[in-house]
Amino acid sequence: MPVSRTDRRPTMTSEARFSSPGFLLSHIGRVAQTWITEALAPLDLLPREAAALLVLRQHGELAQQRLGELLDMDPNYLVFVTKKLEMLGLVERTRDPEDGRRRLVSITAAGLERRDAADAAVNAVEERLATGIGADDLRTLRRLLLQLDANTGARHPVIDPR
Repeated sequence: MPVSRTDRRPTMTSEARFSSPGFLLSHIGRVAQTWITEALAPLDLLPREAAALLVLRQHGELAQQRLGELLDMDPNYLVFVTKKLEMLGLVERTRDPEDGRRRLVSITAAGLERRDAADAAVNAVEERLATGIGADDLRTLRRLLLQLDANTGARHPVIDPR
C-alpha cells in the first residue's frame, strides 16, 4: 500500500536536506515570513503594510509613487495597502497641492504607535530565529545577508529600522 504524503516523516537531518545554501535560505525565508505574518496578525498588519509604515516613519510624508518605489511595490497593490492603512487611521492620504493628480502619504500618531508595536513583534520573531547564536555571529550573519541581498541586484534604499 502506498504511503500518503501526510504519512511521510522526514528521515534526514536539516544539514542533509539543505546541503545547498540556496535551498536553506529559501526554507528559512519561508519560515521567517510565516512567523512574522503570524506575529503581525494581532496588529491587523501584513508584512508589506508594516514595511510601508516603516518607510513613512523614516522618511516622513512621501508621494505615493515614491513610497511604492522605496518599497519596490506594484502600484496597484500599493493603492490597496495605503487605502487599508488609511481606513485603520494609520496613514493620511492627501492631494499634493502642487500637483492635484498625485497623492501624498504620511504616517499618523496611531501609525507610529502601531509601527512601534510591529517592531516589538518582529524583534520577538528575530530573537526566536536567532536562539543559540551569539552577538558576533549575528553581526556576521547580517553582513553576509546584506551582501547576498546586494548580489541580487536589489535596488532598495538603506532604511534604518529604528
